Amino acid sequence: MKTSPPLFASIFLFAAMAFTGRADIVPEGGGIIFGEDHVFSLEAPKGWVLDNESGLSMGLHAVFYPKGSTWKDSKIVAYARSRPLDDEVKNVEDQVASVIKHFHSTGHPDYEGKKAKTIETEGDQKGTIYHFSGDQWGNYEAVCYFTEKKTINYVVLNCRDKKSFEGALEAFEALGKSYLFINDKYEKGNPVGVRKPLKKQAKPDGKKAAEPKKEKAETKKEATGGD
Repeated sequence: MKTSPPLFASIFLFAAMAFTGRADIVPEGGGIIFGEDHVFSLEAPKGWVLDNESGLSMGLHAVFYPKGSTWKDSKIVAYARSRPLDDEVKNVEDQVASVIKHFHSTGHPDYEGKKAKTIETEGDQKGTIYHFSGDQWGNYEAVCYFTEKKTINYVVLNCRDKKSFEGALEAFEALGKSYLFINDKYEKGNPVGVRKPLKKQAKPDGKKAAEPKKEKAETKKEATGGD
């Protein structure tokens, strides 16, 4: 990965977050990301891993990358974050404009972001994907935004070059489609944590996968802590 400080789009706007459970690297695993005003879950797409230890030095508590690579060396990585809604950022468009403005003001005049598509999660939530490029290091990024009552929760794909970016988009969309909003308030002591895959990934054609077995569904209920 490139080591320049503002590597990731909107890193300057990141809200404090945490990832539940022990330090772990789980192939095609999933887990719950939480903070004061957000609790949501994600699952690594097929052929990727969930890693909740390697990104900690950058304040990233849930990172994803293809199996066989590492967070440090992979040309393709993804991570999850959240930011509160406020007077400055009231919607996704404000967030995107704020990111672009920041990059322009810090020496990246060609930086741009464009809306690419809208996806629907397995839980029938809509996510908006934007593509970003033009920083001085040649990174390509996609960000999938989910607007909730108190926050914008989002997943970022970062790639070193255009070829890697284009090759990773399908897996990134699968990661976005695994998003599940749980709550807008984290309650201490809920038994949430790193978990193994709970259901099959959505197929590339958008069809939903078969329902998980009953015992797996019950595991999921316990993992999220219920309402």
